[in-house]
Amino acid sequence: MLAVEQEKGLKTASSRKILVYVDGNGKDVKALEAAAKMAIEEGAELVVMTVLKKVNRVPYEFIKFVNSERFTDPPHYLYYQYLGRAVLEPYVEMLRTMGVPYELQIEFGDKKERIEAVAKTIKPYKVVMSVNGGIRRQFFGLPLFRAEEGLRLDCPITLIP
Repeated sequence: MLAVEQEKGLKTASSRKILVYVDGNGKDVKALEAAAKMAIEEGAELVVMTVLKKVNRVPYEFIKFVNSERFTDPPHYLYYQYLGRAVLEPYVEMLRTMGVPYELQIEFGDKKERIEAVAKTIKPYKVVMSVNGGIRRQFFGLPLFRAEEGLRLDCPITLIP
């Protein structure tokens, strides 16, 4: 369950990184805007990641297309890349417009496991997530992680409502 794709935009010499998890819901825009402002103010780079569910089988039509075009990459890799790009594309445009340095990370598998693995690899000094990005309200007005989604990270998590 390794990274499917990484992309870098707007080269930067900064080693300070902010990890931003997005899953395509409407609240992600606010989280990404807040993270972009933090990155600009603090001279950091964003690592925008999404985690896709692992599929048992890639659709036959997609495999047929890949084979007809004679791509060298395996169909499952291209399938996750295509889905991840569809999720991240609106955010990429927004980051380009704002002039924020970014890196994309498309992963597949268990969300908690992949977020922790990426955080361990890139060593961000901060993680930003929307309140609905893996979080559930258990008590009125108090967002909490479900027990199975409690992330073990070496940096603070900023939750954006």
